Amino acid sequence: MNWPLWKQCLLLLSLTLLGGIYSLLAGLAPLPWAEPELHPGEIRLTDARVLDPIWVDARSEAEYAERHIPGALFFDQNDPGRSMADVAALWLERPRPIIIYCADAACGTSRQVAEQMRGNLPGAEIYSLRGGWQTWAE
Repeated sequence: MNWPLWKQCLLLLSLTLLGGIYSLLAGLAPLPWAEPELHPGEIRLTDARVLDPIWVDARSEAEYAERHIPGALFFDQNDPGRSMADVAALWLERPRPIIIYCADAACGTSRQVAEQMRGNLPGAEIYSLRGGWQTWAE
């Protein structure tokens, strides 16, 4: 069958649109206007648990004293140099991913601390826990 060029283009366009609509409706592709599930540098708790990471608590000292992830290091916002040195020493002893968490998803402290650490430990895998302590506590 020898179709004119305009019919071939129309068929190709129709099939492309149909495939795109199906992908969006079937959930195979994220909606273009939807917020990304994970931001760069974030990790989900389910993924973090299998890594045997170095946990770093970026919440207040009172919150850390009350409850924290077992084995987590406290990151003192008032003395970041000492806290950074503690994390670096542990990482240099046995390199593994570093995961920082703060109170909840709205807290930006863990992302800020992660950025600082990436500057000081350029070879380390450093993440911010999506949902923070609240995710762990659930």
